Amino acid sequence: MAQVFETARRLGKASLRTVAGETFEVTIQPKPAPSTEAMLAKYEAHAEHLRQLGVVQPTPAENERINRIIAGEI
Repeated sequence: MAQVFETARRLGKASLRTVAGETFEVTIQPKPAPSTEAMLAKYEAHAEHLRQLGVVQPTPAENERINRIIAGEI
């Protein structure tokens, strides 16, 4: 069965034929996208974890300086 699943992943579908002549198709279904609420909750949990580790976000002035350095202006 692992070969059938791998073929379906690679080609989008796989066909199986029985000795009796019946044909079955295995197709891959895409995973549903996570909801906006779930993504936001995950982001908030990650941000809280970073705060607990002591990570401090740069100030707007520091962000501007970083952006200027990246742009090659400094």
